[in-house]
Amino acid sequence: MTDRKNFIFKPGLKDDGKPLIDFRTIPLRAILRLDKLRELGPLPTEWDAHAAVHGVDDDFMFGNDEYGCCVKSAFAHQTLTFEKFEQGTLIDIARQEVIDEYLRESGGADSGLYLTLAMKDWRNHGLEFGGKTYTIYSYAGVDSKDHQQVKYAIYLLRGVIFGMQVWETDMEQFRNNEPWHLTGNNGSLLGGHGVYGFSYVDTHHDCPHCLTGWDEDGLTCMTWGEEQSMDWDFWDTRVNQVFAVVDQRNKWQGDDSPVNVELMDSYLREITGNGEVPSECPFANSIANVFNAGAGILGRRSRFKVVIP
Repeated sequence: MTDRKNFIFKPGLKDDGKPLIDFRTIPLRAILRLDKLRELGPLPTEWDAHAAVHGVDDDFMFGNDEYGCCVKSAFAHQTLTFEKFEQGTLIDIARQEVIDEYLRESGGADSGLYLTLAMKDWRNHGLEFGGKTYTIYSYAGVDSKDHQQVKYAIYLLRGVIFGMQVWETDMEQFRNNEPWHLTGNNGSLLGGHGVYGFSYVDTHHDCPHCLTGWDEDGLTCMTWGEEQSMDWDFWDTRVNQVFAVVDQRNKWQGDDSPVNVELMDSYLREITGNGEVPSECPFANSIANVFNAGAGILGRRSRFKVVIP
């Protein structure tokens, strides 16, 4: 169990206020079949991806108390959920394996990762755990401000991977065993953090996975070996990039599937997927500057830098 009171945050998401984005990332809304979603009926008022696979015994730090390996740790947390569904058992992922994956992608330096590039690496290279390579079929960008999209990703695709900024008050709340919520006093920005979100609640009733006394709608994530809840206001303010992972293709084939894998296939054929390190694109960055200017007018902190893989 994590020693919350004495925990020291180790930044690991390269986020200086300019999340790296690729405009060719497949948007989740483009591959969801609205007619099939309507046939499924309303979203559940609460959903837990761990409970949906009959429980995931996950209290692992995966080295994120020593290294800035939060992104790979988030991937490891979601891989536990994926494989519990696929294999019916909890696979073994060693702390050092997660650290090794992190240092492989970072080039050996404890310097953090860009989430956008790490998602591509997960798809192209995979994760080496227990002598086996765990790859994903694809991933899609989720509009963090569209809570319906976020909830559909958790409900259908067993969670979301997201990047957030961590401030002093956030760490104080974590150490005090409090849900994350806004207080009007952020303190200093400590850095970026990559996280796996696996549960949401949208009922205005007690959340079975939230901390004691918490009854607000929001999302629960797995980080630093603990389940950590947050409300949607916190989510909207801190989170600046979200991805949904399509772990394997076969499950979503067929005319009744709410995920259009055939359309995703066509997108993937158009996108370069050779694993090369992206280079910055001046033209695309000029487009990003327009969005950045608009963000400044709206008083938002998020800024974007663009790469073309």
